Amino acid sequence: MSCTLTLPSPCKGEGSGAGQVRKALFVAAGLRDNNICRSILRLAAELRRRGVEVAVACGGGPLLPDFQRAGIPAFVAPKLATTRRPLLVPRALRDHVASFGPDLLHFFGRPLARWAVRLAGLTAKPYVLTVASFPSPGHRVKVPGDWRRGAIMAASEELREELVNRSRIPKDSIAVIPIGIALEEYERYEATHDRTAVPVVGTVGPLTEERGCEFFVRAAHQVIERGYSAQFLIAGDGPEGRALRRLIHELRIDRWVTLTEAFTDYRRMIAVLDICVVPAVREGLGLDVLEAMACRKPVVATGAGPAYTLISDGETGLLAPKKDPGAIAEKVIRLLREPELARRIVDAAYWMVRRRFSVEATTEQLLAFYARHIGRSEAT
Repeated sequence: MSCTLTLPSPCKGEGSGAGQVRKALFVAAGLRDNNICRSILRLAAELRRRGVEVAVACGGGPLLPDFQRAGIPAFVAPKLATTRRPLLVPRALRDHVASFGPDLLHFFGRPLARWAVRLAGLTAKPYVLTVASFPSPGHRVKVPGDWRRGAIMAASEELREELVNRSRIPKDSIAVIPIGIALEEYERYEATHDRTAVPVVGTVGPLTEERGCEFFVRAAHQVIERGYSAQFLIAGDGPEGRALRRLIHELRIDRWVTLTEAFTDYRRMIAVLDICVVPAVREGLGLDVLEAMACRKPVVATGAGPAYTLISDGETGLLAPKKDPGAIAEKVIRLLREPELARRIVDAAYWMVRRRFSVEATTEQLLAFYARHIGRSEAT
């Protein structure tokens, strides 16, 4: 039996799969305080609100108490936090799955692919694997899977094509479902756009090569060289931090650029910005773009992956070619010079997020996906 799992925008009532999915167990390597893990928490809470019993198994992490406060029971299996291939699934984890009795296992992150195959096979459960990112192009990427029992949730069509072309995963085993945003969580982060102080232009996210922060720093240098008054902020941590500090010093822009790696709430970092820049050089989930829009910040993003589908250039944000600091600088300068354009972009982007990417809308699609996948698994 074969059925495509790419879902269109749901019709009213399409989430009736909730009657078939009574219990779901989420499995994550670790629960860090970042946008991916916050999204997992939002999804778990929304499913619970709709009557689906949700629990989480993870390797631990600072966000674990937030799940517990939301009424999501958690089981900690430290081995989930390792990147090694699971030779033996811990008996305690197997016993936990058996005692909870989920209808479906939902794994978050490509590194858990082997865990998904092993644990789903041992417990005879269908499973879903959310894949958030891919390594640089140029070689085949293995994503182990049992595609009779398993399926993949991808946040964009671009990511789905990567999975098909580079990992040879059957296309009808991949659903394209965007990550949902709980807009009410962002209300306290919204700020007015009538500040009189020097505007703050920044980027918030992991300091990795694919993030493209080098090009943000070079763009900041060009904005400063052209005489525009602004402060620049890079908030995040990761392996590129030292190189970025060195580049900032070499360009002699230490006075205008701040790099902070220690903060407790990344959304507070977004909240202090007047312009949010997403200089990614490779596609991802697009969550950083959506969250900046939810915080009512005008976004300048490079054309990598989901940015093309999330941003209508000049209407819901501004797009620049990737790896092009000159183009990024031009877009930033345009927003600095045209505050009315920035306000129009903020309003249009916010309502686009509410209409297409609210957690309520995307959960409808996920419930339908769960139900279809369980039905397909039972039929094979």
